[in-house]
Amino acid sequence: MGQGIQTVAQTDSSRHHAVVGADSRPCRKPCGRHARPCIEPDTSATELAAFIKGVFPSLAHWFAALPDGRRQELCKYSGTHLWFHVLLLFLTRAGSSNAFDLQRNSGVLPVNLGELCGQKADDPRFGGVPTVTCADNATHHASRTDPEPVAAIPTQMIRRLMDRRLLESARLFHTHYVLIVDGTVQEKCRKGFTQGGKAGGSGEALYRYVLSLSILAPGGFALPFLHEAVDMRNPETDKEDCELEAFRRLVPRLKALFPRLAFCLVGDALYAVQSIAALCSQEAWRYVFSFKEGRQPTLWEEMLALLPEQPLHRLRFHSSDPAHPAQRDFRWVDELPFGAPDQTATVILEGEVTPQAATLYAWITNVPNLTDQRVLSLVNATGRKRHCIEDLFNAQKNNGVGLEHVFCANATASKNYYSIMQVAEIIWRLFYGGHLARLYEWAKRSSQMVLARALADGLRSVRLPPDIPPLGQLRFDT
Repeated sequence: MGQGIQTVAQTDSSRHHAVVGADSRPCRKPCGRHARPCIEPDTSATELAAFIKGVFPSLAHWFAALPDGRRQELCKYSGTHLWFHVLLLFLTRAGSSNAFDLQRNSGVLPVNLGELCGQKADDPRFGGVPTVTCADNATHHASRTDPEPVAAIPTQMIRRLMDRRLLESARLFHTHYVLIVDGTVQEKCRKGFTQGGKAGGSGEALYRYVLSLSILAPGGFALPFLHEAVDMRNPETDKEDCELEAFRRLVPRLKALFPRLAFCLVGDALYAVQSIAALCSQEAWRYVFSFKEGRQPTLWEEMLALLPEQPLHRLRFHSSDPAHPAQRDFRWVDELPFGAPDQTATVILEGEVTPQAATLYAWITNVPNLTDQRVLSLVNATGRKRHCIEDLFNAQKNNGVGLEHVFCANATASKNYYSIMQVAEIIWRLFYGGHLARLYEWAKRSSQMVLARALADGLRSVRLPPDIPPLGQLRFDT
């Protein structure tokens, strides 16, 4: 053969056996990948209905109990219908109210929405033709509803998960629920709609900010728990609200809701100040905050000075995962004065060396009696999990949920939309991580945005059975 021309490869007769037929000679393996099961929109819609019915059976009743100042005899849509309209906007990840409205009456979606919210297709107010309300009507209703009872619904959902003991395996030392706190931009201020907005140093309001408190779930993800709008303004000092002040308002709310539960709060270096540490210790809560030299320079220098005097407070741990080899070295210094005058804290340092990089982590905590095993468990369950709330914000901003998008030009409605967004996030995280991706391979291989759009297609194309059985168990792959 000519130079540079590849010879024909011989077939492997030991692997490609002859078959009965017109031509029984060995042949090559067909090119390409085997066909895999595709996404099933019908199954997604049916499983969602069963999930809500089994895990949150009182969701429609919670919506129905919200204040409704309308004259019911003049209204076509129930209050529950209006709130489920907003909920499906976020669950299907339409991205905007206008995008959801374009197909709100397509197929059997009006019938299925009625099955979910309780205002069924045979309601006499529909006159035999069920429809879905528009975004303007839902926004107008949200603008007339007090945000406080709407914001309580995510807390009611988390309380139900606690009652069912679904969050037990994620508790620190089997005693403390891990709460991660952080702030994020709720939405950008539309021109002419600056009520409750923050200027960020400029003269005109640019965005609205919210402080979010999420609880760590067994699957390694965070569930929205409580939130506080950062929109207060002191008229005497003419100062804007800040994240720490919002946290101080959030603490008594959390204590009133769960006066006897043990919590461990996780936050970034912004919270590593004496007043916040004293506040957490006053409520008998544990805390683990990121620790930076610039935030507490005096304490940082004291920690470095005492580090050689505690040589036994060290631990070296090698990762057993061959795919992610790492060497982790821990050092810690205890009995450092921090918080109230009679309170102390411990600073934990971790140096992690991987084939790609070397990283130093530092935390400050009031967890007592730290041994080698307790330090490792504490860091893995708290400090190294703070990214979960960042992952939550990132998913809501970039995966079609609509965080930072302006859904309405009313401050009250905006707060209520954010609360319903958290309701949708709790449902989706549990539905996807605890049920759909665990049972169906096509769900595990697909992106969550694609699954959400498939869910919308399923709700429009297939009518939900009225007697669908509720989901029995909810499990997590940990």
